[in-house]
Amino acid sequence: MRKWAGWLAGAALVWSAASGAGAGAAGGYGADRGGDAGGKTRYLADVRVEPQQKRVTGSVQVQFWPRDGKKAYLHVYPFAFAERHDGPLWQEFLGKDAVPGTYHITRLSVQGRPVPVQRAGTVVEVPLEGEAGSSGVKGAPADGKGGADGVSRVPSASNGVPPAAGAAEPVTLELAFTMTLPLNQGRMSLDEHAIWLGNWLPVLAVCDRNGWHLDPYEPIGDPFYSETSDYSVNVTVPEGYQMASTADDRQEAGFTSAPGLKMYRLRAENVRDFALVIMDRTYQLTETTVGGTTVRSWWRTTDDPGQARLVHDAAVKSFAYFQHQFGPYPYREYDVVRTGGGINGMEYPGLVFLDGRHYEQVFAQSIAAVAHETAHQWFYGIVGNDQVNEAWLDEGLTEYASLSFLERWYPPLGDALVVQRLVRGTAADAYAEKNVRPWQPLRLFPDNDSYSDLVYSRTASMLWLLREAWGEERLNRMLRQFVTSHRFGVATGADWKAALSREAGEDAEPFVTYWLQLDQSREAAAEAWLDRQRGAKRQ
Repeated sequence: MRKWAGWLAGAALVWSAASGAGAGAAGGYGADRGGDAGGKTRYLADVRVEPQQKRVTGSVQVQFWPRDGKKAYLHVYPFAFAERHDGPLWQEFLGKDAVPGTYHITRLSVQGRPVPVQRAGTVVEVPLEGEAGSSGVKGAPADGKGGADGVSRVPSASNGVPPAAGAAEPVTLELAFTMTLPLNQGRMSLDEHAIWLGNWLPVLAVCDRNGWHLDPYEPIGDPFYSETSDYSVNVTVPEGYQMASTADDRQEAGFTSAPGLKMYRLRAENVRDFALVIMDRTYQLTETTVGGTTVRSWWRTTDDPGQARLVHDAAVKSFAYFQHQFGPYPYREYDVVRTGGGINGMEYPGLVFLDGRHYEQVFAQSIAAVAHETAHQWFYGIVGNDQVNEAWLDEGLTEYASLSFLERWYPPLGDALVVQRLVRGTAADAYAEKNVRPWQPLRLFPDNDSYSDLVYSRTASMLWLLREAWGEERLNRMLRQFVTSHRFGVATGADWKAALSREAGEDAEPFVTYWLQLDQSREAAAEAWLDRQRGAKRQ
């Protein structure tokens, strides 16, 4: 960190004297709210949640145009919580007192005909032979292992490109299930006041030009990769409960489906997953409209009211800032929900979880947590990516965006966090010696410290140095264009590198290789590249 260290020392003095200024929200949504669903995957779920029994039962239909005529794969992530896991990483993730739940597939069918359940870990193989055209595609290895790099991918065609989604009719598969909820500190659990369901519905695995992505559930990072789809979810719960979900459910009062039960019809378009929180009456609601979206915060009567207001205000301000900087938000509702557990924060389309530590007492770090999760609505939600193999792409851009917001709206906190990220992100020699780097699969990170230092701190440091060279306005304009170009799609690291090169006016390879591949031999070239960008700015 030769030159980076000198720049860091001088810049820290500048940041400490900086003052913040507000940013407004951009209005308008264009045609992003709806549109023709032709070719898009649709999920139709009908579930019943029984909080007292800690049980969820139901069924999910998945209507999709197959890219592999022989089989499809579902990620059924609740299987990860239906068994005990050993090792410090799992204990850190789930908590030392975690109790597994159960998950059973009671029926699996394709076009109404039963098919056998074949499962490897959290991946369920669904045979399609005879239901769609043949593509001559080979199936997954029986042991579920991947190729030479260890990533679970199944070749989708001889040329590596999946067949076009051009079948005359979609295939419909249906999975019926029953599960009892696990008790843990993670994304899917419960306490005496709420049930939070993240990554709980089966999700069709992605089949792209690299083949099927059948990655296992990892205790580090967010081991998910999904495409945008449309969801219709009917949820039945006992009377007296409230809910927040990925859907726009502000006006959804539910109707009595049976004595003591209410059914809610929830709909969401162009989302990558569908999360749900069931809450008792100890929860209360604060909401503020920003542009065409209502930002809602859910917190408990036992929480600190001042801290709850602090979190809500930060959610509103960050939402407005990101919308102004990175483009309009496509959904009418955004929920920030207080959960139990110890997940800190977790993002889903239209909804994020924050655990109880952020509400029980005055905690300034909560501002940074809610800002980060809100930025994920753009980088993961609107622009998707392979979070298993390119975690830096959503986490790094999200962390940069949250630091940019904090530095403007909460200068003392923002300044301190910027310096913290730069210190950890620029001191990565030890990781380079171990061949651990930001741009690698989750399974190669030895611990959460390395994941944080490289995926969050190093990527955010790279972007912050670029911001110093270009200025906030130019960098954020480039990111806004990136969001626009990949709206509701999937971006890759190669896409981002190409966008950076176009904006820079020269190949960004040395800069990206040094920062994201931790190639120490490219440090001088990366410094020279950034110097040229600074010079171009002065001219």
